[in-house]
Amino acid sequence: MSKRRRNSEPKPPKRKTVNVKLAERKNAGKVTEPYRIMEDLIAKHHKHLADAKIAIAWRSGWKPDADGRLRIGQARKGSDLDRSLHGYDFVILLNREAWKEGGLSEDQKVAVVDHALCHCQVSMDANGEPKTDDLGRTVYRLRKHDIEEFTEVVARYGCYTGQLEQFAVQALDRKRRPLLDQTEQLEPAGAGQAH
Repeated sequence: MSKRRRNSEPKPPKRKTVNVKLAERKNAGKVTEPYRIMEDLIAKHHKHLADAKIAIAWRSGWKPDADGRLRIGQARKGSDLDRSLHGYDFVILLNREAWKEGGLSEDQKVAVVDHALCHCQVSMDANGEPKTDDLGRTVYRLRKHDIEEFTEVVARYGCYTGQLEQFAVQALDRKRRPLLDQTEQLEPAGAGQAH
């Protein structure tokens, strides 16, 4: 038998949690850290995005997936409606907790934003020229990762494709300039995903 509530007052409505908030480009007259990083990367490595309108947003509450990987960044392409409403070609979502409280170094933050920018590409026509829509705007797309592989497959068979071989060459070159401080523990394979 259920107990009846003595108090006839209704429960206050549960408020919806807002998980995404646009990051400010400037605060107190200075360009904020994520925008400074993005703008530096575009100038150095992503010149094809110089005219793209890219917003940065904080994403709160991301939980690890079933494999224990926590997303720390993600690039999203703006739809035609998004472009009409607010003009953004892309939005880069950054894991707010990982960025602000997770102890990411400056180099790790740069790598997260660089990864997201690598997904942001100009669509090209059959002649290798940038595509435009009927409003004259550049058409963009999301680029896939260069490789998708499992650690255990590489452990069993080595670099069995040209893409894996190129990836290994770059990883070995990077070993001379490590991203992580030598005192930091390496994450398990796949942890700290930026998509």
